[in-house]
Amino acid sequence: MTELYLYQTVHLARGIARNAEAHIAVLDTASRELFGRRYAPGTARLAARIEALAAAERYPTEVSGFVRIELGADGEERLVPAGVSLYDGYAFRSLQPEAVTLCYDLPLTEAPTSAREAAAQLARRMAERAGADVAVRCDREGILREADNAPLFAVAGHTVLAAPGTKSVERELTVQAVRAAGLELREEPFGRRDLPQIDELFFADHRGITALARCDGQPLMTLIAERVSSRLGSGF
Repeated sequence: MTELYLYQTVHLARGIARNAEAHIAVLDTASRELFGRRYAPGTARLAARIEALAAAERYPTEVSGFVRIELGADGEERLVPAGVSLYDGYAFRSLQPEAVTLCYDLPLTEAPTSAREAAAQLARRMAERAGADVAVRCDREGILREADNAPLFAVAGHTVLAAPGTKSVERELTVQAVRAAGLELREEPFGRRDLPQIDELFFADHRGITALARCDGQPLMTLIAERVSSRLGSGF
């Protein structure tokens, strides 16, 4: 599939596709907006197909795995094996990368398109040239938007701040996990100038939660990210 397409990556825990209905809703909304067509494969049917693909690929069931949905403008759908995890469930990842902020705009839309993904890949290359592993996207006003093409969260004291952005399955799951952990959540912007007052930065994707070790040289902690991740892994 070489033309513009939409994508979602589904998490399988112990061979079971998680949150298939929510992923379908994201694709359906974006497909209606951009392609003028519905995406309604049926939750149970799609989950069964994803699980069958994982089984055919011999994914181990004691750890998590991932299957990617790609949806073209013509309605063509493709399921693609996207690898396995070292963890069982949405996890707090042991890798704690360094990040730099980069100012760039997404192509035309915040929807999960292949163009958005290509922009994120280019930003990652630019981050690597700056000696970091992750690019934190910010806008022209310096407001931080996302990290590694995933929803971004900050911690200041015992308050978790959710960066502005479009809805995604992983963003909604993390918001629920923050609240389940008994933490205050505020959905409000924060920017480069706020980094000295931020204790933690983490992002959430289909693998789980990744906490940043540094951003623009600012050292960061991981305590709240680990607490949120424990709720994410156990309850969702």
